[in-house]
Amino acid sequence: MRKAMKSTDIVLRAAMLVLAIFVFACSTQKSATVDGKNIQIIFDDKLHSKVVAKLEGRAVEVGDFSSSEFVVISGNEVKDFAFEGQRQENLDDAIGKGKKYLLTGSNAALRKEIAVSLYDDFPSMAVCQVSYTNTGDAEVSIDGWTNNHYTISATAAGEPRFWSYQSGSYESRADWVLPLKAGFSQENFMGMNASDYGGGTPVVDVWNRKVGIGVGHLEMVPKLVSLPVSMMDSISAALGVQFKMKKALKPGESLMTMPTFVAIHRGDYFQTLADYRRLMIKKGIAFHEPPASTYEPEWCAWGYERKFTMDQVVNTLPMAKKLGYQWATLDDGWQTAEGDWYLDKKKFPRGDADMIDFVKQMNAQGLKSKLWWAPLAVDPGTDLIKQHPEYLLLNEDGSRQDISWWDAYYLCPAYPPVQEYTKNLVKTFMQTWGFEGLKIDGQHLNGAPPCYNPAHQHAYPEESVEKMPEFFKVIYETAISIHPNAVVQICPCGTAYSFFTMPYMNQSVSSDPESSWQIRLKGKTLKAL
Repeated sequence: MRKAMKSTDIVLRAAMLVLAIFVFACSTQKSATVDGKNIQIIFDDKLHSKVVAKLEGRAVEVGDFSSSEFVVISGNEVKDFAFEGQRQENLDDAIGKGKKYLLTGSNAALRKEIAVSLYDDFPSMAVCQVSYTNTGDAEVSIDGWTNNHYTISATAAGEPRFWSYQSGSYESRADWVLPLKAGFSQENFMGMNASDYGGGTPVVDVWNRKVGIGVGHLEMVPKLVSLPVSMMDSISAALGVQFKMKKALKPGESLMTMPTFVAIHRGDYFQTLADYRRLMIKKGIAFHEPPASTYEPEWCAWGYERKFTMDQVVNTLPMAKKLGYQWATLDDGWQTAEGDWYLDKKKFPRGDADMIDFVKQMNAQGLKSKLWWAPLAVDPGTDLIKQHPEYLLLNEDGSRQDISWWDAYYLCPAYPPVQEYTKNLVKTFMQTWGFEGLKIDGQHLNGAPPCYNPAHQHAYPEESVEKMPEFFKVIYETAISIHPNAVVQICPCGTAYSFFTMPYMNQSVSSDPESSWQIRLKGKTLKAL
């Protein structure tokens, strides 16, 4: 009975706290303005805000005031904070010079500080980071936060009212660029949206005929955020950055959000993505100049599919050369299984010697050689699983994570022995066999779920999510160390490319396209990024 009474008391205290927060935040009519060259953010007395685009000598209000930054406490969205003050500082950091605006507000239990940074080199962007400090006497249960939640208003009659760039990866392999209509909603979760579909570039964008707005996060590794886009009626759309979490915030403790951004533009989403890329380079993301060979035409043996014969491939090489191709790719079907990557004895009866001879035949025709490969996948019953079950990525319940297309399981990209095993495979392909390029294939490569395998001793389960780029860095650097002009292609098969793996490839593709529209728009997106 005492336990039941205590539980009821805790629930009542939490409810009273949330109610007090809402009541306390009804404050006076103060406001503040963050004013940049091309972007302006106006805050009201509750620290709600709206964005104004200052382009081509005109100010255009993007949308109405909205609760742009807020937290979720015990399942309730706490959106109102009484504005208290604003101060300004000079900025000079890795991104560049500029101004930082610090706005504060509070309610009965939390103090909120919004830091908005405007950089001279990024006149159409504002970088935001928010802290929440528990100023009450009771512990507060944080369930998540939202940054840069804005609305954009329709400007004219006619359809479509809005277009959008959506960066989530889904099994449906939907368009990345699409018009919005009333009732539309897409979460764009950057984690797994199916067993082997996840990841993406953490940016979304919505635009109309007059103005566009984009938001995203600026962490240096993948994070399990959502970037929801919706159009709930015929006159406005909304977008933002959300992060779900569980954190008990004790009195005096603070929570800091990830750095996020808002960007404005005229026209479509290209400028937002290009500015995001430029800013991330300033923060330390390093791209490498691709060799000229990455632009050379390639003939791929996938036309013969998995049951190809070596005679089919070899006899096509002269025609490939005659038609002007400079590369030839041996595709899926040369191996016994994903994970083991042994040579199929029916096609390569002498093992390594036959594969080495095949590469020499390609070179003799004046063709460079590329090999298809689906890393991070291991088939059931393979020697690798029998000998190294500890390599597997495990879910919280101890189950294995399926890769549906290959009927395989995920290996953990963050586990050092998996990275070393992968590095040795690249050495076999390129040093022993002599291939000059890699065609890396599979939708599962765009993101990984959290790993709970106790053998890996992860600092936290999301290490597998965050270290996926590190896995590709191992592949890329090993390939380049063997062949300085190696072509490293990554084909994430219809998923929305992860920006974080892009530095570790030098050839992108629009595969697997559902339409010519997808090919064109994927090309545009990749050029921006």
